Amino acid sequence: MKRLIVLAAVISCTGCTTLRPIEGTATELQQRINSGELLKPGDRVVVVTTDNHTHRFAVTAIGAGLIDGKSDSVPVDQIASLERRQFSRARTVALICGVVLVVAGGIVYIAAHAVPAVAL
Repeated sequence: MKRLIVLAAVISCTGCTTLRPIEGTATELQQRINSGELLKPGDRVVVVTTDNHTHRFAVTAIGAGLIDGKSDSVPVDQIASLERRQFSRARTVALICGVVLVVAGGIVYIAAHAVPAVAL
């Protein structure tokens, strides 16, 4: 049963969201970020800069040509590509189905091994 709980915990950590690449050229991304249309505080992002460095962080602020995270900042004019973590309906449904199957399987297993065999 302990293994089932660990499996359910692992599944729940990976479900519900996914990283999605934001389409557009570097210039288009930079314009959309500066206009405030693309990102907002709280978004979790993966940013690849023009010098090919990857930055992963949660956005805390956007302004003055910078995207700020708790311990990292990236100049908007250095952004080459961008991925944003977004809600995934398919992963959420899969997560719920997986948890239900694991719990149901655990109940069936416990019921099958807890009930003593009845002699006829």
